[in-house]
Amino acid sequence: MRNENLARPRAVTPVASEQARTSAPLTALQSTRNLMSIHERNILSAATPLGMGERGPVPKRRFQKGCFQLKNGMAYSFYYEDFQQPDGSVATRKVRHFIGNVGEGGISERAARREHSRMMDEVNRKRGSVAPATPGRSFADSVTAWRSAIAPHLSPATVRQRESYFRKHVLPRFKDAAPHTLDVGTLQQFATELRKTLSRKTVINILGAVFSILDYAGRTGTRVSKVAFADIRLGSETTRPRTPYFTREQASRIIRSAAEPYQTLFAVAWATGMRAGELLALTTEDLDFSRKTISVNKSADDYSREIRQPKTPTSCAILPMPSALESTLKNYLTRHWQPNPPGLLFPNRRGTRPRLRDNVVRYGLKPLLRKLGIPAREVGLHAFRHGLATELANAGTPLVTLQQQMRHADVGTTLRVYTHVLPDSQRQAVEGAAISTVGAISTRK
Repeated sequence: MRNENLARPRAVTPVASEQARTSAPLTALQSTRNLMSIHERNILSAATPLGMGERGPVPKRRFQKGCFQLKNGMAYSFYYEDFQQPDGSVATRKVRHFIGNVGEGGISERAARREHSRMMDEVNRKRGSVAPATPGRSFADSVTAWRSAIAPHLSPATVRQRESYFRKHVLPRFKDAAPHTLDVGTLQQFATELRKTLSRKTVINILGAVFSILDYAGRTGTRVSKVAFADIRLGSETTRPRTPYFTREQASRIIRSAAEPYQTLFAVAWATGMRAGELLALTTEDLDFSRKTISVNKSADDYSREIRQPKTPTSCAILPMPSALESTLKNYLTRHWQPNPPGLLFPNRRGTRPRLRDNVVRYGLKPLLRKLGIPAREVGLHAFRHGLATELANAGTPLVTLQQQMRHADVGTTLRVYTHVLPDSQRQAVEGAAISTVGAISTRK
């Protein structure tokens, strides 16, 4: 392939002479300006108009599609490119690029057009030019479409989280951008800047919100770039945040010291590992004392208290009811529970809706933790769930069984979430190795 520069300055004197013969006499300044204009039109494209000032001509970086031409079996691309002049300034010139022979013994016309498109993408990238968003097809428009079509099918908690990301991080950056301009380079730079102040997990969640918009936009016919999580580099966490959880001894003290209905609520939380929303959405119909099982099939939203489907399809499950929990539940239903229209196991005082999780933590759990001298910072109902998982892992429970009890979508999630667990078997193995090696050294005199 070869590049042919078509921007060869034409002689300007004959043009000026012709103008002098056909128009009124010009002043010296006007003649000079006309000659400059003629020369510049040979160098700079009309598609990149000039801004004349004290610093000289500066070409505007407009997006260009170029021109594909097929002539005598040969394919060409015509476009404008920037070049540096001898004085150091940047100008624009028209270029004809020979793509190749088309037809027998050469490439197909479709392949030639694809090469033209690839070249134009590269030219625009180097010039810092991006395609303008088609009216109604900006990223903000795609977010609006997602809100009306997809958001109603997601849990309120998920929608609130993504709306927060859109408001704080995404829309201020990409509101007016065309979806297809969010390519690997753009999103990588965005992620890199976020990582300066946010954790890796948070950045992953923000990117997930962006990808959810691009995915729906692409499925509805909007042009988008093909970008995936695997294309973005985020680095690793330098320090893993400690996951708060209760030990068996702490959970026992909490449950024994709590008043009803918190005592039974905390007992169910520890014995089943249920999430807070699932726990507060339980009804008496979910309890099967004959089979000693508890059915998990719904979840209460943290803010609206609306009862919806659980977090994921795998969250729906039938969990075993331990004998100790069976006795606790029967005692609670007989002596403390009040019938209510929804049949909720832990309703609010009016018996109309589930309890609010924040209130359970604020008035039922935190005062008890402070009274018992148990750390209460950033601790909630989830600490019972993590505590049960820790206890099961330390007891040598198979990973698949742990995954089923926690109801994670895949075993990889179980591994990522509970990396804080150090099984006793692992500790004992290390202790044994240390005694036979390090211990021998320490006993030398």
